Amino acid sequence: MKKNTHSIPSRTLKRHPVIYVLKWIMMILTVVLSVFIVCMVGAGLIYNHKSYGTKLTVVGILFILSGIFMVTGGVLACIKKNIASLSFTVSGFALCMYMLYLLADHADRSGWSDKYTMSPISDMYISRVIPVIIPVVLAVFIALVQFFSYEAAEARREKRRLKKEKENEPAPPII
Repeated sequence: MKKNTHSIPSRTLKRHPVIYVLKWIMMILTVVLSVFIVCMVGAGLIYNHKSYGTKLTVVGILFILSGIFMVTGGVLACIKKNIASLSFTVSGFALCMYMLYLLADHADRSGWSDKYTMSPISDMYISRVIPVIIPVVLAVFIALVQFFSYEAAEARREKRRLKKEKENEPAPPII
C-alpha cells in the first residue's frame, strides 16, 4: 500500500521565496541601520567624550552594544536560532530606544540645536535612529514564522519523543 505523503506541505519553509527575500532585506537593513547608524552614533559620542562627559560616553558604549545585539539577533534569525534571535533582537532594540531617550533628553535639556534651522538636535537623533525598527520587526517576524512552522513543530515533537524514549529505557543490569 502506498503511503500518503500529501499531508506534508510540498514547499518547505526553508525554500520559501518570501522568507528568503525577507531574510536578505532584513540583513541588508540590519547592517545599514544597526551598524552604520546606531553604532556610529555611539562611536561619535565616545569620540567626543571630552566635550560630552562620562554619562554620554556610557550612552555611546551602550548604543554600540545595542547595535551588536540587533545584528546578532538578525544573524540568529537567518540560521533559525529563533528563541535566541528574539532575545537578542528585542533586548538590543529596547536598549537602543532607552539610550535614544537618554540622548534626546540630554540634548533637549542642554539646548542643543541646529545652528541654521534652530530645530532641536534631538529631532535629528530620533529621525535617524528610529528606522532601526524596520529590521527589528522583520527579524521578529521571521523568527516567529520559523518557530511556528510545520517543520519546526515536527522537529520539536521528534526531539521530545526521543527524550521520552531515552528516559523510559530499561535500566542496565546491575551484575
